[in-house]
Amino acid sequence: MRIFASGRLRSFSLLFTDIISLALSITVVFFIFSRCSWQYDMAFTLHTWPVFLLLLSFNLCGRLYCGNLFYPGQVIHPVEELRRLTLGCVGSFVIFTAVSEITGNSFRFPHVALIVSMAVALIALPVGRIIMRYLLWKAGLAYIPAVITGDISLASSVAERIKNDEFGILSLKASGCGKTIDTNIPDMSIDELFEYAAENHINYIICCRSAEHKFEHLDRYIANFMHILMVNDISGFPVLWSYPVSFYNFFSFEVSNRLLRKSVLLQKRIIEVFFAAVALFLLLIPGVFLAMLVKLTSRGPVFYRSKRLGKNGRPIEVLKFRTMCDGAEKELERLLAENPEMRKEWSSCFKLTDDPRVTRVGRFLRKTSLDELPQFWNVLKGEMALIGPRPIIEAEKEYYGEHYPAFSSVKPGITGLWQVSGRSNTDYAGRVALDVFYVNNWSIWMDYYIFFATINAVILQRGAR
Repeated sequence: MRIFASGRLRSFSLLFTDIISLALSITVVFFIFSRCSWQYDMAFTLHTWPVFLLLLSFNLCGRLYCGNLFYPGQVIHPVEELRRLTLGCVGSFVIFTAVSEITGNSFRFPHVALIVSMAVALIALPVGRIIMRYLLWKAGLAYIPAVITGDISLASSVAERIKNDEFGILSLKASGCGKTIDTNIPDMSIDELFEYAAENHINYIICCRSAEHKFEHLDRYIANFMHILMVNDISGFPVLWSYPVSFYNFFSFEVSNRLLRKSVLLQKRIIEVFFAAVALFLLLIPGVFLAMLVKLTSRGPVFYRSKRLGKNGRPIEVLKFRTMCDGAEKELERLLAENPEMRKEWSSCFKLTDDPRVTRVGRFLRKTSLDELPQFWNVLKGEMALIGPRPIIEAEKEYYGEHYPAFSSVKPGITGLWQVSGRSNTDYAGRVALDVFYVNNWSIWMDYYIFFATINAVILQRGAR
């Protein structure tokens, strides 16, 4: 078993990354401004040191360094991390500018340069963290050793997710009670688990319990471990926007439903219309080129109108650049009739890994996601959102079962949580779970996170077919 460095390395690495990202943002912006106008001096950057202290203070209070620099635990959800990082960055620059105004030192800090520096830092900070996590993962460093215990089915699922998480923070060292989860991890009684953890200085335990057994052995875990992560098998719970509350002596959560806030939904719509209009304008010439490429390389129309279900199950036609040969629907019927393996794959996920109907240009458009550019028109029409659940066909409706009313309560999106979580590499049950999680945990910050993740997924072409 590999020996992993302490989680403190990850915490201080992220702190170092935030400092470097902020320093680069301010330095690059002031350098460009100094070359454009004599009024700007690079010496100004030396006097912006309070911004760094403010940002680190906000991030420490926001638990953005794995909870605690010296006693790090599990990281917060990426959406919540992005929200706190953004608010900390904006707050730091606002406070710095306000204090400079009050103290009469504002002449040394040109407001335009500070605003642009803040805008650049809002991108550099999360990108810097992504790069640092990738480097730590490639080097096999900064993992916190943990033990896992609890119900076998849930513990097995959690163990599998930990092992497959490229940028996770935990390394699984041993299993707890019950059957063996992994052949490389010994099965132990609870007393043996405590003894093993003590001998190996493991202070993190993952307790996987079903709803009826969620607090079993909790007192003993608290007595033996510094960090206890309680994992429950309740699916679809809106965990991002639920808060523990003191309701007499009961274990209570209050859930905030942002889908019922008209003001927030109006903000989402305004942002989407603006970005869709800008995208259509900027992509007009590339779009014409792609349309000509589709038309000249295969017979058939330029656009494919895919029938999907919109908000509340209303039928809509989703626009795409055509990526298949003419008569693809009839060809599909023939392929499924003649090939049992293809029929099985289609019935399970409504996709074919190596679809022979896809043209050479169409394969390129799909791999780069350029085939979906015409959907910005669907956004302007109000049929789709920039970010939302997958637009599904009528036949897929049954797979959502009792979750469909919630799933269909929002508009489908051009991109979404499924598209940035592996896309075609995700099985259908996983797709449904991701869509339900998005709806139940939706917020503007969730969309903000998915926007960044979409750029990463398109560049790396993760799960594209």
